[in-house]
Amino acid sequence: MKLFRSFTSRWMEEQLANMSVGDFSMNLSSNGRDHLLMVALKKTISSLKALIRLVNRSSMHLHKKMVDMRSKSELITEQVEGVTATIREIAVGMQDTSEHAHKMADDMAQIHVVLKDVGENNASLVKEALGFSEEVAAGKQEMISSKEQMNRISYESTGIYEGMNELNKALSQITNIVRLIEEISGQTQLLALNANIEAARAGEQGKGFAVVASEISKLAIQTSQATLSINEQIQWVTDNAQGLKTGIDSMQEAVGVGVKTMGASVNKYEEMEAFLGRILIQMKEVDGRFGIITANSSSIADSLNQTSAMIEEAAAGCEEVLASTEIQQENILQINEDIREATRSSLSLRSVVSQFKLPSRSESHPLQKELDRWVECSLGIRSIMVSMIDSRDAEEIRFWHQEKEAMESELAACFRHLEEKSTKGINKGYFDSLRSSWQEFSVVKDQNAKWMLEAEYEKAKQGLINKGRERFKRAIDIANEWMET
Repeated sequence: MKLFRSFTSRWMEEQLANMSVGDFSMNLSSNGRDHLLMVALKKTISSLKALIRLVNRSSMHLHKKMVDMRSKSELITEQVEGVTATIREIAVGMQDTSEHAHKMADDMAQIHVVLKDVGENNASLVKEALGFSEEVAAGKQEMISSKEQMNRISYESTGIYEGMNELNKALSQITNIVRLIEEISGQTQLLALNANIEAARAGEQGKGFAVVASEISKLAIQTSQATLSINEQIQWVTDNAQGLKTGIDSMQEAVGVGVKTMGASVNKYEEMEAFLGRILIQMKEVDGRFGIITANSSSIADSLNQTSAMIEEAAAGCEEVLASTEIQQENILQINEDIREATRSSLSLRSVVSQFKLPSRSESHPLQKELDRWVECSLGIRSIMVSMIDSRDAEEIRFWHQEKEAMESELAACFRHLEEKSTKGINKGYFDSLRSSWQEFSVVKDQNAKWMLEAEYEKAKQGLINKGRERFKRAIDIANEWMET
C-alpha cells in the first residue's frame, strides 16, 4: 500500500513539476486502477491541455485573421480616403453646378422676357404686314382697273382714229366734188359769156337769152363763191381733223405707254403681293415658333429652377454624406489602431501560449483535429447561450437564438465527421458517450432558450448555472478524456 502511495506521490510530483515549467506533453492514458488523486489530476491536466490547445489554435487563427484584417483595413482606409476626396470634389462640383444652374435659370428668365417682347413685336409686324398686303392688293386692283380703262380708251381712240380716216376720205371726196363744181362753174361762166356775146349779136331776138345768160353767169359766180367758201371750210375741217389725228396719235402713243407702264406696275404689284405672301407665311411660322420657344423657354426656366433646387438638395446631401464619410474615416482609423493593438495582443497571447509544451502532432490522437473542432463548436454554443441569457432585449434574444441554431448546424457536421471516423473500438465507445452526454445537455439548452424567448429569464439563468453547466462540463470531460486515449 505504501509502495502504491509512493508511486502515486512521485507521479503527481513529476506531473506537477512538468506543469510548473509549462510541459503538457505527458501521456494521461488511464489503466483503470489509478488513484482518485491521479484521476482528478489527470482530468485537471487534460482540461488544461485542451484549454491550452484551444487557446493556441485560436490565437494562431486570431493572429492570422488580425493580420488579414489589418491589410484589408488599410486597403479600406485608402479606399475611404479616395471616396472621401471624391465626395468632397463632388460636393464642391455640385455646389458650383447649383450656382451655374441658378444663373442659367436667371438668364433663361431674361431670355424668356426678351423672346416674349420679340414675339409680341413680331405679332404686331405680322398684323402690319397683313394690312400692307391688303393695301398692295387694293393698289393692284386699282392699277388693273386703270389699265382696263386705258385699254378701253385705246380701243375707243382707235375707233376715233378710224373715223377720222373716214372723215378725211369724205373730205377728200367733197374736195374733189367742189373742184368739179368749180370747173363746172368756170365753164358755166364761160358759157354765159359766150351766150351774152351771141345774144348781143342777135339783137332784140337775143335779149331774153341774154337775161338767162346773165342769170346763169350770176349763178355761176355765186356757185364759184360758194365753192370757195366750201373749200375754206373743208380746209379748216381738214386742218382741224389733221390736228385731231395728230392728237389722237399722241394720245394712242401715250395710252400705249401708259398701258405698258400699268402692266409693268401690275406685274410689280403681283410680285410684291407674292413676296409679301411668302413673307407673311414665314412671319406667321416664326410667330408660331416664337410662341413655342417662349413657352419652352418658360418651361426650361422652371426646369432649371427645379434642377437648381434638386442640385442644392443633392449638394446638401453630399455635404451630409461627406460629413458621415469623414466620421467613418475617423472610425476606420480608430478601428485600424484597435486592429494593430489586437494584433499585438494576439502576438502576446501566442507568446504566452508558446511557453507551454504540448504533445507533438505524431503523439496526438488521430482524431485530434476533429475533436478540437467539436470543442470549438460546443464552446461557441455555450458562449451564445451565456450571451442570450445575459440579455433582456427581445430582439437581441431572437438574434442570439438564430446564432445558436446556426452553430448547432456546424456542431451537427462535427458529429457526422466524428461518427464517420469512429466506427469501431474505443473511438466508437467514446463517440456514443459524447453524443449521449451532448443530447442530455441539449435538452437543458433548448429548454433554457425556450424560457428566454418566453421572457422567463430567471428560470433560464438557473438552468444555465446548474444543469446546463454540469451537463456541458460532462460532455467536455468526455471529449478531453477521448483525446488522451
